[in-house]
Amino acid sequence: MSKVYWLSAIILVLLFAACNSTSEPAKNSEVAKQKPKAEQVDKPNAEKPKERWPKRGEIKEYFTEYGKANPETHVMLKTSFGNIELELFEDTPLHRANFIHHIKRGLYERTVFYRVAPDFVIQGGNSDHDKTKERRKKVDSYYIPNEVKPHHFHQRGALAAAMNYQNNPENNSSQYDWYIVIGKTFSADLLDATAKEYNMDIPDDHRSVYIEKGGAPHLDGKHTVFGRVISGMDVVEEISKVRRDGSDWPFNDIIIDYEILD
Repeated sequence: MSKVYWLSAIILVLLFAACNSTSEPAKNSEVAKQKPKAEQVDKPNAEKPKERWPKRGEIKEYFTEYGKANPETHVMLKTSFGNIELELFEDTPLHRANFIHHIKRGLYERTVFYRVAPDFVIQGGNSDHDKTKERRKKVDSYYIPNEVKPHHFHQRGALAAAMNYQNNPENNSSQYDWYIVIGKTFSADLLDATAKEYNMDIPDDHRSVYIEKGGAPHLDGKHTVFGRVISGMDVVEEISKVRRDGSDWPFNDIIIDYEILD
């Protein structure tokens, strides 16, 4: 075999090896270009915004802002006795927003009617449930600024806010406690006596309602009425008649489930 043949064979082998050695790195280089950088894959999630709750001294601002973002005005109270549908008044915006806020944030979960008084009121918003009590620890104790309106009065079916009578000259409302008025009908003479006893004036249009439908006029001008019962006053009546202890707390808890309708 000639030297020329061997020389040609050696050159072909070297060229083949060179081609293989240059093609493989090129493929790996292309993969490296396509692979995302580690920081693009493993970047931690952005920090969640801190949960905001109402704070004492900022109540008006907080619920004004909350009310704009949460404009609902109809709520259903669901009980073992039946349902009670409520309308919340838009011209008592802080009370309306406070009520909606507590439903949406779980602060009214497993609350009960803790006071039932025939011919007067049923009162709710309180809870002994551990989960609810734990959730309420996140919230400062506060009062809701008084929003009494002359045209919202304590006629039968009114929804109003409870309040502390001690050291509360501005009649500000409780943050959780509310009641529905049952009341009783009044004669003209009894209304006159009530007005005199409580040093108050009862307008003629209110007097006609108290005479025909009933209510609790002595509470007017103090407690904020912020809604009314649309349907379910028969349920309210039945709840008011349950057996109760000396403080009007029912022997068997009447648990309230809340549903926001619109």
